[in-house]
Amino acid sequence: MNGPKVTLTIRMIMSGKEVGSIIGKGGEIINSIREESGAKIHISDGSVPERIVTVTGSTDAILKSFGLIAKKFEEDGPEKNGNDAGK
Repeated sequence: MNGPKVTLTIRMIMSGKEVGSIIGKGGEIINSIREESGAKIHISDGSVPERIVTVTGSTDAILKSFGLIAKKFEEDGPEKNGNDAGK
C-alpha cells in the first residue's frame, strides 16, 4: 500500500478481567503487543468495571494489535475474560 501515511486512534471498552488478561504480569503481554504491532496502546487507570483501551498508529499497526489482542483472548478462553457464554 503506497497510500498516504495516516495515523488513526481507536478506542474500545473492556471489562477489568479482559484488561488484566492483555496486560499480563508486570505488563509483559501488553508490552509485547505494543512492540510486535508498532501501535501505541494506552489503558485507562482505575479499578472501575470498564476500562478504555486506546490504540493509536497506522492502519497496519492497529490491525496487528487487534489481531494479537483477539488471539490472547482465544488462548485464555471465555472463563478468564469474564464471558460465560460458552457454558
